Amino acid sequence: MLHSRLAVLALGTTVMLTGCFTTSADYQRDAEKYIDSDVADVVGAEFVSVACEEPRTQDVGEHFACSAVDGDGGDWVFDLVISAKNEFTVNLDRGP
Repeated sequence: MLHSRLAVLALGTTVMLTGCFTTSADYQRDAEKYIDSDVADVVGAEFVSVACEEPRTQDVGEHFACSAVDGDGGDWVFDLVISAKNEFTVNLDRGP
């Protein structure tokens, strides 16, 4: 079942964010929270750490990376793209 959940995530999960972000750091913090909770549920993992890069800009199309480590020591890498104002899409680059 985990394999099918990964396939769905690999296609991309768009996240609409609430509020008005004034800095790229807002995207970074929200992405870390989202991956730690919602994405972890989708892939069936419990992450012990999540870290995202701060996007260089808030422009639509801007990519930024996140990584996570699960409870078994597995490394996860995610590619995120700002898909619209106050939205980003999470794509799984690599799982354990």
